[in-house]
Amino acid sequence: MAKFIKWFFLIVALIFYMLPVYYSIASSFKSLKEVYSYPPSIFPKSLTLDGYREAIKNQELLTYLKNTIFVATTATVITILVCVMGGYGLAKGTFVSRIALNRLIVMTLFVTAQVIMVPLFVVIRRLELINSLWGLILPAIYTPTGMFTAIQYMKDMPDELLESAKIDGANEWQIFWRIVMPLSKPLIAALCIFSFTWRWNDFVLPLLVVNRRSLYTLQLALAVIQGEYGGVPWNTILAFSTLTIIPTLVIFLVFQKFFMKGIMAGGLKY
Repeated sequence: MAKFIKWFFLIVALIFYMLPVYYSIASSFKSLKEVYSYPPSIFPKSLTLDGYREAIKNQELLTYLKNTIFVATTATVITILVCVMGGYGLAKGTFVSRIALNRLIVMTLFVTAQVIMVPLFVVIRRLELINSLWGLILPAIYTPTGMFTAIQYMKDMPDELLESAKIDGANEWQIFWRIVMPLSKPLIAALCIFSFTWRWNDFVLPLLVVNRRSLYTLQLALAVIQGEYGGVPWNTILAFSTLTIIPTLVIFLVFQKFFMKGIMAGGLKY
């Protein structure tokens, strides 16, 4: 009975999660007339690429794509370096304030993004990063979740290995780049997937920082497109939305091997 209940809730959860995704993708292949028809059809009556053609015809789509790729990629690379370096220092360091900093990072996990949105905007404005892509990158470098995950991962790294490297004459930079980084592939894969997805799907921060159309990201552009053409071309919007899913899916497929290894290793330890 318990097994049946478990599978029942799993199937229900998958249906409620996958059904909106499926309907969004399926509707992107419908004509505009069929999208507005009632009752809505689950399967497209006739497949059409009109929505994708309209999305690709948008001359600004390439600009939005370039902006989003630059912001997501740059923020992800810097986030990985900051989290891995910070996690290594806070997990294996011997300085006095290490415990206090660890507790501070845990406390920041309970602070929601909405609470710091106003002071964050004030800081960005004073740094003159309004209408700049760096205004979207720099606030996204530090993530409490990523830092906390890196600290916990580094704590499981054997101290004997690091001590033997020091005995062999390696300095801290050599230990970090030649030992810590190669052993942190599962951590880096997880940080890459989560950070890239967060930055790619971010809407609130670009809405606050950017008001110049040439600097729009894809998610911000999706909201703007709804007011164009004298109405809401939902087949074009859904096609545009479907295209934005592809990069995050590629990132997950590339790093899932290391990501799953990290999950399995963590499960075996506990």
